[in-house]
Amino acid sequence: MQSAKCKVQWKVKRSAVLAALVLFVGCARQMAPPGGPADTTPPYVAGTSPANDSVRVGGETPICILFSETMDHRSVEEAIFISPQSEQVPKFRWRGDALQIRLADGLRMDRTYVITIGQASADEWRNRMVASHSFRFATGDVVNQGELFGRVVRSNEHVGQAFAWLYDLGVVSEPDLSNDVAHYVTQPDDAGHFQFSGLGPGRYRVFVFVDANQNKAYTPGVDALAVPPQDISLTDDLGPFRLGDLKSVVRDTSAPVLSAIRTSDQHHVLMRFDETVRIVTEPVISGLVIQAVYQDADSGRVGLFTQKQQSGQSYEVRISVVDRSGNRADIESAVRGDGTADRRLPEILNVHPKLLDARILPDARLEMIFSDAMAPDIVEPFWVASDTTLSPTGRFDWMAANHLIFTPAESWPLDQVRLQSVVGAVKDVVGHALKDRIVFDFTVIDADEAGTIAGSISPLDQFGMIEAVSMETAHISYRAQVAPGDSTFEMTGVIPGFYRVSGFVDVNGDGLWTRGTALPFVPAEALISLADTVEVPSRWTVDTRRLEALSGWFLPIVTKDMP
Repeated sequence: MQSAKCKVQWKVKRSAVLAALVLFVGCARQMAPPGGPADTTPPYVAGTSPANDSVRVGGETPICILFSETMDHRSVEEAIFISPQSEQVPKFRWRGDALQIRLADGLRMDRTYVITIGQASADEWRNRMVASHSFRFATGDVVNQGELFGRVVRSNEHVGQAFAWLYDLGVVSEPDLSNDVAHYVTQPDDAGHFQFSGLGPGRYRVFVFVDANQNKAYTPGVDALAVPPQDISLTDDLGPFRLGDLKSVVRDTSAPVLSAIRTSDQHHVLMRFDETVRIVTEPVISGLVIQAVYQDADSGRVGLFTQKQQSGQSYEVRISVVDRSGNRADIESAVRGDGTADRRLPEILNVHPKLLDARILPDARLEMIFSDAMAPDIVEPFWVASDTTLSPTGRFDWMAANHLIFTPAESWPLDQVRLQSVVGAVKDVVGHALKDRIVFDFTVIDADEAGTIAGSISPLDQFGMIEAVSMETAHISYRAQVAPGDSTFEMTGVIPGFYRVSGFVDVNGDGLWTRGTALPFVPAEALISLADTVEVPSRWTVDTRRLEALSGWFLPIVTKDMP
């Protein structure tokens, strides 16, 4: 909408308001009739002044936005983003469906401004806009044409509005999200897509976060944050850019804390941390030999089986652990020895495959996690043999003091399989047998019924890691590594079902996605664009669409349409 039209509309709205006030004073109050269908139509921006791509806009020119219907003022004002941002709060003035915005310090000369009306803007019926709306204008002779498109991938458990912040590194060389105001701000739509426009030549860094506590600012340890794999350089001769996908995760910035340490008997030292940890250095107890170390699956509990302790004697314990976010804790603590005998029976904590809900291939291994350090010797026969259970032979391997894997010597028979361990087949290091039998119950499918997931990526200079995760059964996933310079991958022996295929550029070669940090800035490993959910039928090779491995992280695009 042209500026003149905006002014005319403004006058019309103002006249209507004055007329309504006269009627209000002279007549009894009238209200809209009750009932009728609720308004479910999303509002939209019907026009703006200055118009999009206007130039030579005066410094005192107000910004006018006309909506398609009456809006909830607060939701709109909280969703207005003006880039580059001013440290002073803009002044808002409403007239019916129109909003006028004035900057306290006016528009600066020779600047390109981008106004974004966020998706959270709602009408009086609380219907939100379908997507954010942006327009741009310049106070100088030229509107900057730099544009960035991107997408953020977030977990369903991360609830809240998402914000995309873009920093001009020529102004702030090392942005601090907690203290530095972002120069450009916008909101991703429901699919995660976001856009920045009106950018001049320079270097930029983008962050996207999910505002869990609704304070419109990034809160470490609370809000899920997406860190980019690298910075972006824009020049005048480059067109719009599409950024690679970003992935938001909550970054725990606190090191693990030892919540408790105690001795339960003359052979055990039990440690409990406030979160799940991984041991990075062998624990040491002064004056006491540690004979076995074990951990509960997905918990912060660590157990140490020691030589016989002296009752009442103080022992110094040292151990180093890291949490899932890589935060390290070097623990030094004291514990008093216990003289009582170990009488607790070990328990089976976890098995894989899970009971009843699993389908496996004939050569699948069985995993068992115990609550205590176990004796390495296995009593044969391990499995009960009866009309309803099997007694297979095979190899037992201890992956840890409480983690046992069984590999069958022969293929599992097709159909439903039920396994049950013999009482006393496995014991803890003291000699106590398990409190309960170990039970497996699963379905075996023919290997010929398995499927294959295949595909290709653009060649990389580093290793690429592709993973297919089952959308139906927990703990089922398949991985394939793509060598530098290669472009194809294949995963065979896939249980039929639905899978989400994704990947990342494994720069450090550790097989794990590096999520990066904002300050100090540590780039995340670039994601290999997510594919749609794929169905893997029996005996079929599913060719995924070509996954885009953006080793340079961003690519020029042909059109300005949202990806």
